[in-house]
Amino acid sequence: MQKVKIGIVGLGGIGGFCAVLLKKAGYEVFSNKNVKKKKLLLKLSSKYYGNLSASIKVDRTLNDVNIILICSKFPYLRKNIKNIYNKKALVVPFLNGISHFHILKKKFKKRVYFSNIAKIISKKKSANKILHLSKNKPEVIISCENKDKNKIKIICNILKKIDFKLKVFDSDTKVIWTKLIRLSSISAMTALYDCNLYEILNSKNKMKQLESLVKEGLYLTKLLFNFKGSLNNIIKDIKKLPCNLTTSLQRDINSNTNTKSEIDTQIGAIYKLGVKSKLQLKTTNYIYMLLKKKMQKKH
Repeated sequence: MQKVKIGIVGLGGIGGFCAVLLKKAGYEVFSNKNVKKKKLLLKLSSKYYGNLSASIKVDRTLNDVNIILICSKFPYLRKNIKNIYNKKALVVPFLNGISHFHILKKKFKKRVYFSNIAKIISKKKSANKILHLSKNKPEVIISCENKDKNKIKIICNILKKIDFKLKVFDSDTKVIWTKLIRLSSISAMTALYDCNLYEILNSKNKMKQLESLVKEGLYLTKLLFNFKGSLNNIIKDIKKLPCNLTTSLQRDINSNTNTKSEIDTQIGAIYKLGVKSKLQLKTTNYIYMLLKKKMQKKH
């Protein structure tokens, strides 16, 4: 039986993490990183999987892979997929936010699967070292709306082989907003106050703002997309996350060197949908504007 070949766009905290696990599971793994080397050695230090290392092949075009995992941060997405012209691979994005789906669908058409990865804290410690801090297995949510069930099964089986938890939803909308409302609220708050989740959960004022962000996200998505989420369930999920949780949006905004962030595909996406639909999202608008000002001062 021919080996499944997997391409990974973006070898950061998530992409590098996936690359090592997939290679150790026996798959041929390729990166489209723009380097002269033919192989990249990655080292993973994980509280759940242990210490692992793997050699990842480099192929700028990813022409011969069967599946492409998109793990690049949104600000670099267009640049990182520019040279990919693979016409057959299934495309599975693990990005935060919502804006990337439009870009990916325009390039890869119906081969894009609405998906995301959650319940994971993984960071790029150096050029070839990945630090996975979660004590649990990651969770991937994928939509089967208008998709071939056999292809969904192929994707799920690959991810199960590296001990990921899988959830298959029947709608793209549910996949997007189940994570985005929670993620956007946490990222905005940690970025604004440059603190971890513990500080937010133990502050009445910060919790009030967090709950207001979640409520406004639910209000908007119910009106525009008929998404029926639960405030109590989202807050419960947030409280189950590690107390020391920080976010990539927080690190980007509070960095003195990184001038790009995912703000406009997270809280910014909700803000813009609210403005376009003429909805009053007072807390979302207020915090989004504060974050934009904070970014301008930093950079």
